[in-house]
Order: sequence, then C-alpha cells, then structure tokens
Amino acid sequence: MRQIILCVMLGLLVGCETDEKAITTVLEEVERGAIIRTVSYNNGEVYVGDENSMFSLNIEEQDIMDGDLLESLLIYVSFIDRTPDNGSNNIERIELETLLASDFNEGPSGLPVKTLEYSYAELLAATGLSIDQTMCRDQFRLDLELNLTDGRIFRTTNSAGTVVNNSGFFKSPFTYLINIVSPIQEAEFTGIYFMEQIEEGPLGKTFPLIPTTVRLDRGHSNNVRTITLLDIGTDDSPDIEFSIACDYAEITRYQKTKLPICLHGPDPTDRILIGPDNPPGLVDEIDDTVFELYILEGFEGYNTECDLVDSPAKFRLTKQ
Repeated sequence: MRQIILCVMLGLLVGCETDEKAITTVLEEVERGAIIRTVSYNNGEVYVGDENSMFSLNIEEQDIMDGDLLESLLIYVSFIDRTPDNGSNNIERIELETLLASDFNEGPSGLPVKTLEYSYAELLAATGLSIDQTMCRDQFRLDLELNLTDGRIFRTTNSAGTVVNNSGFFKSPFTYLINIVSPIQEAEFTGIYFMEQIEEGPLGKTFPLIPTTVRLDRGHSNNVRTITLLDIGTDDSPDIEFSIACDYAEITRYQKTKLPICLHGPDPTDRILIGPDNPPGLVDEIDDTVFELYILEGFEGYNTECDLVDSPAKFRLTKQ
C-alpha cells in the first residue's frame, strides 16, 4: 500500500505494478539520506529599492533518525546579474551563515524546523553590493549544504530529481532564487486563460494536456502566480509557477513535468525538470491580456548527462 500511495504522490504516469522497482529505489535513497524540506514560504522575493523587504522561508530537516543526524546547515549566497545595462555585478557564492543543530526548533512532527529570513539589506551586505548595483529582475541565490553527524553532506548536486523539485512530495531543492521585483496588483495576471505551446523544445511537448484552459492564482508571494490545468482538476494538475519581474515572466526552477527520458543516468527514477530561460518571456505589467512563458527543460545537477537544454519551449497565455 505504501508503494501505491507514493506512486501517486510522486506523479508517475505509469501503473505501480510496472514501476514497483523504481519506487522502491526512491524510497531506499530517501531513507538512507536526508533532506531539507520546504514547508512554506512567508515571502519569496524582495522589492527593488526597498532594503527592508524580506525573504522568509520555513524549512524542516528530515533524516532516518528523525533529525538526530543533523549537525549543521551551511547557507551560501550569490548574486545573478540579469540586467547588464548597469554593469556586470555577478557575485560567486559566499558563505552567508552556518546554522547548528541547536539553532533549529522542534516542529509539530518532532523534526527540526527553522525559519530562514534575510532582508534585502542583509543580502546586499553579504555580497558587498550597493542597492544601486541591483535592478528589477536580478536575483540572489541561496544554496544549502546539509551536514550530518556521520560525515555525509547533501546538496542539490547529489540529490535526485524526485527530491529536489519544488512541486513534488519532498520539495527539497537545496537552492532558492530570490527575484528582485516591482510589486504588482493582487488581481493582475489572475483568472481564466487559454494556454498553448507555440514552440516545442528539443524534448518535445512539455505538458501533454496543453493546449487547454487554465486558471492563474496568486501564489505564495505577491508577484508569484500558479497555473492550474482546469480540464483535469486541481488535485491532479502539475504545479506550474512563475513570477512577474517587471517586464518579464520568470518560471520557477526545479518543477517536475513528466517521466524520464535519460534512463542511462545515475538515477532512473529522475524525471524531467523545468527551469527559467534567460531572457524569460516578455510581459506588460499594466496589461495582463496576453503574455508568454519561456521554459527550459531537462535534468539539472544530479543527472549530469542530461542538463537543461539550451533551446526553450515557448507558451502563450491569453486571458478569456
């Protein structure tokens, strides 16, 4: 029964009887390892020009010993300059802070929990940047490394796609992009849209049920929107999440889409993940009638033979 339930939650599109071996592999990998699960966002972005705006995220550590293997969590910050008009200000990752096991609290499930909170000003200070060197659509990136008492270290690059995706069961990407955005109105980019794929990527059709009618809702933060495929019902819909960063629609990294095609990779249970293109799709902040999303698809990190492809899939959304 446990395998049947997890087969549904992991979003596999084949029957559990034919994929029992793959599911068992996933369970074994998770039980031997450890994850930092994304419990919830309080706010996932910062506002351009507002040094007091705050990124805030609730996390939970899970390991086979119910948290007793937790030794420390190293958090690194880097800066991704996506607006070269004001010069190239990319900053490679710098250690932001180290959290010890004693810095975590006991959560409702008896596991270690922690709220990660960093203001725009704190991120600027850590990277040595001034606010004038950052613009809307630039990004801060947090990378997490989980150290266990038995000497093992877990991060994005040694975790499977079934673990690191943002929209699956485990939600343990070990990395978070903090978009610098200009606040939009709550009602903008919400409602019923017709979504069509206007250009396929090298891996073919990204979402099997598109074109279709979709609903856009406000996500976990002011500028974040989620896409629900109405034709198959909310419970079975893939989570498609993006942010509005001034004139661009930025897809969230590490979202799952479909079954693996790179079965020669180190973990055959991995599936295709999607991420943002650079530059992403253009939008008009004051006119949400029609806009486009550009999505890269593939593996990133763990399956090194199947990295994200260079040619994006393109989608058009038209308000109904």
